[in-house]
Amino acid sequence: MKSVYIRGNASLYGEVTIQGSKNAALPIMAAALLVPGVCVLRNCPRIADVEYMCRILESIGCRIEREKREIRIDAAQLSDSRLPEEYVTRMRSSVMLMGPLLGRLGEVSLSHPGGCVIGDRPIDLHVKALSRMGASCRDDGKGLAAVCSGLRGTSLRLAYPSVGATENVVMAAVLADGVTCLENCAQEPEIGWLCDFLTHCGASIRRQGPGRLLIRGRKSLHPCTYTIPADRIVAGTYLCACLAAGGEVRLKGAPEGENGALEAVAERMGASLRRTQNALWVKRTSPLFSPGRVETGSFPAFPTDLQSPLLVAMAQAEGESSMKETVFNGRFGVVKELNRMGAGIRLDADTAVVPGGRMLTGKRVRASELRGGAALVIAGLCAQGETTVENRFYVDRGYEDICRDLRLLGACVQDG
Repeated sequence: MKSVYIRGNASLYGEVTIQGSKNAALPIMAAALLVPGVCVLRNCPRIADVEYMCRILESIGCRIEREKREIRIDAAQLSDSRLPEEYVTRMRSSVMLMGPLLGRLGEVSLSHPGGCVIGDRPIDLHVKALSRMGASCRDDGKGLAAVCSGLRGTSLRLAYPSVGATENVVMAAVLADGVTCLENCAQEPEIGWLCDFLTHCGASIRRQGPGRLLIRGRKSLHPCTYTIPADRIVAGTYLCACLAAGGEVRLKGAPEGENGALEAVAERMGASLRRTQNALWVKRTSPLFSPGRVETGSFPAFPTDLQSPLLVAMAQAEGESSMKETVFNGRFGVVKELNRMGAGIRLDADTAVVPGGRMLTGKRVRASELRGGAALVIAGLCAQGETTVENRFYVDRGYEDICRDLRLLGACVQDG
């Protein structure tokens, strides 16, 4: 079993280039199923979840060619609507294939999607929305199946601005008969990138104010070449690493305007941020202060994916902090391992109370999900002594090579 080995208690200095976005690449790869031709995706991150998605697409009739960070998806011979259990149960994002398969083939069946254990992630919003568009959905307890004789445009208002449900509706709507008006949809940047890709393929998608999209169904879409944007969560993770460990780093390619909530918290804690052309400079050489209360939420609120990395910085800060989690009810799983290292975090229902001013000690700890695993690596950077983070495969689902990147910033990190 692969692990990450860290020798801590050293500040970070250097430059790292931010990889392509996982949360943009996966739905765009799914959307390529709607195009009966070859789509070329550039700057795709070389991560486990992208590899799983490639294998799923190949299993249902797509031809995939990959060279470094470029992926060519030929969906002309798409033929099978049954998704392979082997990969579906490994990644939550496989559920986003429901919309495009219904739009292209009129049917889909899949096991209940897997992924990280971070709490309840019901897919009823997906099912209800697709049902409103004309799909007949059935859940037999083991998996999902849906069929339709043709999707229809309709007016929908999501009960919660779910990213995944928004993506499924958008992909289902672009080939549906008529107009779909989607309200209370997610506003995360990745939704914008998905819509941009589909627009490049000929889809008609208009943003009509915050949380509202108007989609006119087309008869068909055409291929395009598209570049995946930089990953805001990876950029945010490395910002948190510098915040927690101290130092000065240049995050080359870090997206602008996508991490505003985190950047505001970092500045409250004593970091200095400076934007230059195509890069974000992060400097923290002074004492770290408590940011007070932070609450996760839908964009533009503080992202739940960066909650765990920020907890590590909070543990280093002077004064008590608190983190309220409003998106996933099981996202504090990393707290047990952080406390073994000395973080002293108290859990009170949906809130983590962080006393601050703690000296962490290196331990052998175990990742149980993607972002929590990255947080344990950051904790190792701050800790006295050596830290081993087991279950590296969780981290590899979203980070191309976290050890390589941190070594570029001067950290003493090894993999094995």
